[in-house]
Amino acid sequence: MALKLKLKPQEKVVINGAVIQNGDRMAEIVVVNRAQVLRQKDVLQEEEANTPVKRAYYVAQLMLLDPQGARQYWPRFQSLMQDLQSAFLNPEILSLLAKALDSAEGKDYYVALSQLRKVMKYEQLVLQKAQPPLSE
Repeated sequence: MALKLKLKPQEKVVINGAVIQNGDRMAEIVVVNRAQVLRQKDVLQEEEANTPVKRAYYVAQLMLLDPQGARQYWPRFQSLMQDLQSAFLNPEILSLLAKALDSAEGKDYYVALSQLRKVMKYEQLVLQKAQPPLSE
């Protein structure tokens, strides 16, 4: 199954470790074979990895961007994922985490990241509810 990417002007995408930057116009790229792809909008900077799920996402991102070094990141990713699986009770979230872990183990980091993005949304809602209201 082909992956169709619509790139905005000047948008970057990483495909199999190569950073590709679009020109001045919107463009469409079709990746017809299996490849590790990361869009600029899905890149998480290290300083943004400030929650448990974002830390796991960041490590999975490192594995995607550095496939030769992925092995060195695996123990950290596995540990973070075990912590997350212990922390969450929601069966849907646990299923997403299991799929992310299985995908990363199979070196399909794109799928792992897409599952973790869903968990990040849930984490954000949980963290917002956990914050006490500001008193006036």
